[in-house]
Amino acid sequence: MPIEIVADFNHDNLRLYKRGLGIIFNEEIDDNLKSKIKKILNDQEQKKIAVVGAPGETEERVACEKAILYDAGFSDLVYIQPTIALASYFGYPFTEQIPVMSVVIGDTSTDLAIILGEKILYSGILDVGVDNCIEAIMNLVAEKFNIEISYETAYGIFNEVASLLKNDTRFAKFPEFILKAEQIREVIYPLYAQIIGAINHLLPQASAEVMRQILNTGVLFGGTGAKIRGLTEAVYWSLQLQTMIANDEENATLLGAGTLLENPQLFLNLTQNA
Repeated sequence: MPIEIVADFNHDNLRLYKRGLGIIFNEEIDDNLKSKIKKILNDQEQKKIAVVGAPGETEERVACEKAILYDAGFSDLVYIQPTIALASYFGYPFTEQIPVMSVVIGDTSTDLAIILGEKILYSGILDVGVDNCIEAIMNLVAEKFNIEISYETAYGIFNEVASLLKNDTRFAKFPEFILKAEQIREVIYPLYAQIIGAINHLLPQASAEVMRQILNTGVLFGGTGAKIRGLTEAVYWSLQLQTMIANDEENATLLGAGTLLENPQLFLNLTQNA
């Protein structure tokens, strides 16, 4: 029986995508998770599930995810790389004629890959993600205003005000302080510069022909960190590379993996090569 369900973990939530329906579940992981899933999936649908790996996923995190999914009733797990899933989101045909570079900026890490056909030719993991930016914002507020803010507050600032653009005039206003986009840029731009540097490091590992084609086609971006304002400009200023950023950055890998369910043989090939 073909796989019908894709899962991924987003912060403290489990999200499920069902073939033909889209995202059907987005709930906090708690003691009632199993009963919640039982209400929307039958026993057959729960036997086998595809899981989108998180960027920079460690053995400890995989073990934790497996424990959660097994406890929720899933018995057979197949993992797919987030860079593969992102390429699928953009409609990459997975043919050997066109290479593509895929970059997923997650919460704790960034995954990079050069894909050609059904294979990942070159890949890398950088231990830089959104959490580093949140920590930088928290430290900035503490040092500049002598005020401690929560992770949630800093995350909101990141989503609403953070920018890689010079002279961005936006700001976040609180009763105790005002934080300008330019101030945030000073502490988060070096983090994104590391991601851009990792792209620049990975490209020369490819053959001259593959590198030439990627220079023409650009880089695909997805993940929670791809929503930052000015990412397109920052990549172009540094590398003269065009970018394509997912319209739904946060759900791009889940949606991309979901579309692969429509072609079971291709999905099997990609998970074997992942």
